[in-house]
Amino acid sequence: MGKGAARFGGKSGFLPKPREIFKQPYKHVVYQKEPDTGYADGILHPRGTTRELIRPPVVTPEERLLRTARPPKKVPGESELQKMAAEQRANIKQAELRRKYLAESYKTEVSRLERLEAQERRRAEEQAKVEQAAREYKASHAEVYTMPTVESYLDGPFIRPRTEEEKEELRLKREANRRARELEQKQAQAVKLLELYNAAANFAVTDEKLKEMVDSAFSDRKLQAVKDMLSVDLSGLGSQPSPGEFDKTVADVILGTVNKGPSLDAVEDTLSGFNELILETAQTKMEEKKMELKLKAEEKQRQLQQLQEEILREREQKTEESEQKNE
Repeated sequence: MGKGAARFGGKSGFLPKPREIFKQPYKHVVYQKEPDTGYADGILHPRGTTRELIRPPVVTPEERLLRTARPPKKVPGESELQKMAAEQRANIKQAELRRKYLAESYKTEVSRLERLEAQERRRAEEQAKVEQAAREYKASHAEVYTMPTVESYLDGPFIRPRTEEEKEELRLKREANRRARELEQKQAQAVKLLELYNAAANFAVTDEKLKEMVDSAFSDRKLQAVKDMLSVDLSGLGSQPSPGEFDKTVADVILGTVNKGPSLDAVEDTLSGFNELILETAQTKMEEKKMELKLKAEEKQRQLQQLQEEILREREQKTEESEQKNE
């Protein structure tokens, strides 16, 4: 951004204002002269002017289309198009597309302007109704001659009651918040269930497994680790995780697992068939690659065979030529 951008409020520039498609009126409108405007009766107006307001001429979209994109006087037939050059046929087709798109743009602009006019009429009608209600409103004697009292405040509601639209909007917001909380709770429960399922591989469900876990828990290496842990000063540790927990967390984050088992995303991909689709795609690509390599090998073998045949023919030809010279 250059130094001159400060003149534009810190912006590098502004986009140009869009041009109006219909600079002149596109339909006939009955105009009504506003009261108390123009020249009064008996007052001469300047020479070269008129007492009546001159409205711009009306140009309909059809007339504008004829002016800007007039259709050709003669439309070539199919046989004539076939005889023309490719460039000339392309130009004719491009001109037809331009006329078609221009007509569609005019139609779209007319519908947009009609919607704006309808909105303006509705807005004017509503404003007229509000002004009429304000003119017809008559304040009561209590509102004119008295001040509000505590009793008047206590008689009416302290807050404005919600409209039906506000009630519906509030209901939808509460419903969305409730569904979002339920989704978060279900996701947390699914992760915990998956952690429990993955950790079940280390549970002692048989006597052999229990004996193995007891032997490993009371081995010399475990006892030494327990002694080292008891000899550590716990005052300086704070709430830092142990090295084992930290390593396990880092491994889960890198590998995308939970307790060395599949994560929730992996389970969802398997249940939805995404992993199977990836496997099928990989197998298809592998088969295509094998087929391509096989075709290349066959092509190379064919070229090699053809080269050997050419070499043999050249040798035979040279041998025949040498024999003919000797004779």
